[in-house]
Amino acid sequence: MKLYPSSLLEKLGYEQLRAAAIDVAQSNQSVELLEKLHPSNHEQTVKDLLAQTNEMMTILLDADPFPLGEVPEIRDHLSQSRAQGSIIPLTAFVDILKLCQTTRLVKKFVNHRKEEKPTLALICDHLIPMKELEDSIKGKVTETGELRDDASPQLKSIRKKLNSKKNDLRSTINRLMRQANKDGMASDEGATIRNGRMVIPIQAEFKRKIQGFIHDVSATGQTVYLEPVEALHLNNEIRQFEVEEQQEIERILKELTNHVRSNSNYIKQNARTLAQIDVIAAKAKISIKLEAEVPIISPHFNIKLKQAFNTNLLLKNLGLKKEDRENIVPLHLDLNSDELCLMITGPNAGGKSVAMKTLGISALMVQSGFAIPADPTSELPIFNGFFVDLGDDQSIENDLSTFSSRLKWMQETLDNFSPKSLVMIDEAAAGTDPEEGGALFQSFIEHLLRNQCKVIVTTHHGSLKVFAHEHEKAVNGSMEFDQASLSPTYKFKKGIPGSSYAFEIAQRMKIKPEVLQRSRTLLGEAKDKMESLITELETKTQQAEELKAKFQNLKSKAESDRNRYLNKLDGVNKEKEKIRQKALTEAKSIMDQANRKVEQAVERIVEEKKTGKRDLKNIRSGIDQEKADIEQSLNEIKEKREARFRKSEKPPSVGDHVRFLDGNTTGELVEIKGNQAVVQADGLRLKTKYKNLIKVEVQKKKNKQKARSSGIIQGDSKLKEAVKPSIDLRGFRTDKAIDEVMHYIDRAVFRGLNQVEIVHGKGDGILKDQIHSYLNERNDIKSFKLAGEDFGGAGCTVVKLQ
Repeated sequence: MKLYPSSLLEKLGYEQLRAAAIDVAQSNQSVELLEKLHPSNHEQTVKDLLAQTNEMMTILLDADPFPLGEVPEIRDHLSQSRAQGSIIPLTAFVDILKLCQTTRLVKKFVNHRKEEKPTLALICDHLIPMKELEDSIKGKVTETGELRDDASPQLKSIRKKLNSKKNDLRSTINRLMRQANKDGMASDEGATIRNGRMVIPIQAEFKRKIQGFIHDVSATGQTVYLEPVEALHLNNEIRQFEVEEQQEIERILKELTNHVRSNSNYIKQNARTLAQIDVIAAKAKISIKLEAEVPIISPHFNIKLKQAFNTNLLLKNLGLKKEDRENIVPLHLDLNSDELCLMITGPNAGGKSVAMKTLGISALMVQSGFAIPADPTSELPIFNGFFVDLGDDQSIENDLSTFSSRLKWMQETLDNFSPKSLVMIDEAAAGTDPEEGGALFQSFIEHLLRNQCKVIVTTHHGSLKVFAHEHEKAVNGSMEFDQASLSPTYKFKKGIPGSSYAFEIAQRMKIKPEVLQRSRTLLGEAKDKMESLITELETKTQQAEELKAKFQNLKSKAESDRNRYLNKLDGVNKEKEKIRQKALTEAKSIMDQANRKVEQAVERIVEEKKTGKRDLKNIRSGIDQEKADIEQSLNEIKEKREARFRKSEKPPSVGDHVRFLDGNTTGELVEIKGNQAVVQADGLRLKTKYKNLIKVEVQKKKNKQKARSSGIIQGDSKLKEAVKPSIDLRGFRTDKAIDEVMHYIDRAVFRGLNQVEIVHGKGDGILKDQIHSYLNERNDIKSFKLAGEDFGGAGCTVVKLQ
């Protein structure tokens, strides 16, 4: 892919982006890869790069830390290990161990997320865990780069003997030193080392008083450093053990180096792969810093930048304190596949060049695998080349003027561009005769459009504005200018050419009126009218945008209000349905219980017919009473529903029962402060506006709850008896036991007990199963289960009542 000129990446700010990524890289190899990073024009490659970055961004934003830390430089170590019999330094093994550990941890981390991170998983397939090498190094070298005492049995034995001899020598020397001090022969120094042997400092005049070997003399000649005869043998043994130790160390290090050499290709591959992963991580870190998103790759050569910020301005802001940061205006730019040329016009310092650079750097970032600081629904195509004429490329060495250098750029572009390239021209036709320059650049642009390039141009030339208006594949655009303050807003507008505002700015700068009038005359009436028309059009467009913004705000508020009221209505309907359902459930429970008692009455009638008893009058009376009780219970449910929403015409005051207008919550009004009120509801203190409350009349509770009659079997008096917390049914026949359970539960419910126990014994479990089957049929039982082992276990059932 062709990039021209060579300074293009620097001009568009890509080098600053690259430098930011290098700052967060973790290894020398990844830095080298980033230094060579260039955009790609291969569609699948670009999509893969963006997918890698997107997956890495989610990893870095996740709570689990990604185990890719600083990756050590190991290439020199591998180079040193290449020769047979070579030994690499101990610190090299620490670096190689760290690389092996990072390889294993990164591969494991990504493999656990293989389905969510498929592109990163493909890269991690090239990582080769080397647990054997890792364990071998870890077993012989410490984290600080020292050889472990237990690196081999021989080394452990040698060091043990060596330490023992050193302790003996230290004791001997200390003893001799104390004696010399006592005899007044020692100097003021302590025992020391000379030529690798431990010696004692003796005053020169006493050197013949102590048998030994003199290793050194002080600079003044007053002190000699003497190895006593008693220490000579110990020093010799220590020296011998040190030689043996060094030989064993070299043997171990050779063995480790051979292990590294045999795995050097795998180590290199892991280092390269980790560097590649680190490059992806660097891109992701910068993308996160920029609050960037991965855009859509347009298959139709469309450009749709939404809320796109200039990357370099963001990076600059990130390096400043919050109070020093500048406000950056995002770019909204939309060019469809048929709109190949955008002609941006407007006053100087209005943001034309920044808008063009924002598009350029965004395209370069996408094709290099960076997310861009824009809305994720933004779209960018893949460009086959980038050609930028930006800034003054005047060359003193080649004796080229500004315009000559532009012509050279034009020629290079014509020679090297390919279809679907992005060509950006800043201040087209500047630096030469306006008419000739305008014609030349128009012809150049037409040639590019015929070859399906996207061309972005900034200019002040009216002829190019007319060209963009008339050409079917070109469109005008401008940077908005606040005419009240005569200052730029840096907002891009498509479809409208911009005025240079030369006369307006000159007038504001208090240029003499006669000079301005003469300049308008020289400009010509037609052109002056065109500039005035553009200015007027821009004014009306700004007014239309303001009206549109107001309309959108009103529309949003209306939609919000509508949704709020719909939600409230939905809540009211749900609450009504909930109340209705509860009433139906209560009614069904009462009817079910009544049906069971009617069935029991019928069974009693049949039984009495068999026995010849004639108690039908009492039974019929019991049934009539039960019917009356059921009817009254149903009426009470109905009254409860109606009373819940029974409003009072009087405004509520403290102590009244109230309901919230925006819901069905009810409670007691406990406090009024101005237009605010506090309601106590279900143990909670709820604050609301006083006008949001209405007073409701609450049906007073009856002093006495009418008991449901069970006179069919045992009469009403039976229910009023005291109820024990448990009933023992062991030894009862099944039908008798069920009858007892029925009456016992009835009394417990009447008395308002929450829990009872039924003791049925273990046996074969037949009685227990029948009782459980009966309990399942009752609607006034919340739950039941067998008791714990300490409270009867399988022989006792604990029943919780509604």
